[in-house]
Parts: sequence; structure tokens; C-alpha cells
Amino acid sequence: MNKMTNHTPSDPRFLSKSLRGLLSLAAGIDLLLGVLFLIGPETGIRLWPSALAPLISRFIGGIVVANGVGVLLATRQGTWESLRALFYVGLVYDLLTLIALLYHLLFLGAPSVFWFYTALDVIYLIPIATVIWTYERIPRSRPA
Repeated sequence: MNKMTNHTPSDPRFLSKSLRGLLSLAAGIDLLLGVLFLIGPETGIRLWPSALAPLISRFIGGIVVANGVGVLLATRQGTWESLRALFYVGLVYDLLTLIALLYHLLFLGAPSVFWFYTALDVIYLIPIATVIWTYERIPRSRPA
């Protein structure tokens, strides 16, 4: 039983160890990407198809780092309820990023290396959407 939530591992709202491990890996990737955005202006690391003002790069980095920290903390609790809002944040963020990347690639002549970033975004979107679809269909318990 998870002492923080009173859910047992057999409870369908309780996340499996493998899913929690994948979420921890994704959070680590978010932390790395966020730090790269934060230090990008000083190091010349370019993670977006067009030039970003240093303040915007740091703003994006801060959001991505915060999301990574949030996922790590919520994953420790191990329930869908603890991660639900972060999954929707990730879904919206990744969908908007995908649209922006495709726009830059198809209409603004962004370097072709950003197709790799686009592929990674899609790789993130598929499991995010799948997890949301799976867990949102599980009936929620009502408070006693």
C-alpha cells in the first residue's frame, strides 16, 4: 500500500513500476533539456530552429526544468491523480511544440536537423496521449 495515497499496487490508478521508471527517465530528459535551454545563450547551444533571445531561452528552460522536477516528485507518489495535471501540461506543450516545429521546418526553412527534434516530440506525444487515454477511462473513487 502507498502510505501517501492509501492505494494498493493492485489499484488501477496506481502506476506500475515500469511506467514510473519511464516517467523518471522522461523527467531526467526534461531536466537536461531545460538546463541546456538555460545555459544556451552562454554556450551557443541552439535547441530551437530560429534564434531565441537569451531571456526567452531561459524562460523556456525554467518551464522545462520545473516540469521535470514536478514529474519526479509526482512519480514518487505513484498515482494517476498525482500526475494527471502534468500529463495534460505535457500534452499541450508537446502539441504546440510540434506545430511550431513543423511550421518552421516546412515554411521558414529551418535546418533539417530539427526533423530529429520533431521525431522526439512525436515519440513523447504518443505515450503521453496513451497514458491519458488509459487512465482517464478508469472510474475515479469518490470521497467517503
